[in-house]
Amino acid sequence: MSTTTKVYERSKVKKEGAKRNVASESTHVTLNVKGQDEEGVRVFKVRRKTKLLKLMQYYSDMRGVEWNTFRFLLDGSRIREYHTPDDLKLKDGDEIDAMLYQESGFGPSRLL
Repeated sequence: MSTTTKVYERSKVKKEGAKRNVASESTHVTLNVKGQDEEGVRVFKVRRKTKLLKLMQYYSDMRGVEWNTFRFLLDGSRIREYHTPDDLKLKDGDEIDAMLYQESGFGPSRLL
């Protein structure tokens, strides 16, 4: 009788863990991308599991340059091409800044 009770108790145990509330979250997120030399904001709708490289490439194609011409920032932190919206916990309406890449360095100056 005790063995049937143990089996019954095991079947009633629920596994607890981090459950995702699928009903309240959509599969897509709407992101705003603003360039440093543009007045307007471009809006992109991206899947939550898609790498942001696609957004970076598409934005750069729209501007007519290679994708690595820009550095994409979220609240001052650089976004890498392998990040996804879920990795960064992005919400609808979050703004990404597209800054032109600038190399800096120190070298000898030329005197004429």
